[in-house]
Amino acid sequence: MKKSREIIKPSNVTLVCIGLLVANVVLYLYFLNMSVVQVVMRTEHVQQQNSLNTEIALLESKFIQAQHKVASRLSTLEGYDTETEKIFVSREQASLVLGSN
Repeated sequence: MKKSREIIKPSNVTLVCIGLLVANVVLYLYFLNMSVVQVVMRTEHVQQQNSLNTEIALLESKFIQAQHKVASRLSTLEGYDTETEKIFVSREQASLVLGSN
């Protein structure tokens, strides 16, 4: 007696295709996860960089304020005069280039 339907055995090609499909799904999920992790890490790095830039700007402003304080203290020390005579250039004497002919 012949069976009307023979037992269908999965071929090797079908098994390889299913294996490749599963491997591709796993790799897709892995790379998707890694891209999300990289975006989060980059965002954290940008935030950290911005906070460091802010801290540097604050330190620079404190340095400039301290520098102005030191300059104002030095200007009041002995030997420095706040009122000095102004010296202007005059053309009273003829120079070699503009000598009289």
